Amino acid sequence: MKSGIKVRDAMSKNPVFITPNSPIASCARKMLANNVGAILVKEKNKLLGIVTEKDIVEEVVGKELDIKRIKVKDIMTKGMVIIGPDVDLMKAVEVMNKEDVRRLPVISNDLLIGILTVRDVLRAQPSLIKKLYEMVFIKKK
Repeated sequence: MKSGIKVRDAMSKNPVFITPNSPIASCARKMLANNVGAILVKEKNKLLGIVTEKDIVEEVVGKELDIKRIKVKDIMTKGMVIIGPDVDLMKAVEVMNKEDVRRLPVISNDLLIGILTVRDVLRAQPSLIKKLYEMVFIKKK
């Protein structure tokens, strides 16, 4: 099944970035200021990882670590699942489901050109809500 919509047409074209040596407190403030649930970690135009609000809660708050001492690089997820801009949106949802992720960095010619989130998918193709519901709720059981 295809949606007829390409990832490039649904993705967020201006993802929020942070450097790996930034303090986690700065990362959290940047997430709040930009109303995002994740920040891509980049250094010298190279994508290194991603930090999500879940990472901060589980790895810092849940373990009662000193927020002033923890850096982004200490908790970021490396080896992210990525996707190309010309992939059909339905295929992207299948990748999200299979890999159990809610965000996919979009790479073209080895360059980061955006990020596709569950929110982007719903905005572009509301009819995919059932598939996303299955991904988020049914898979967890």
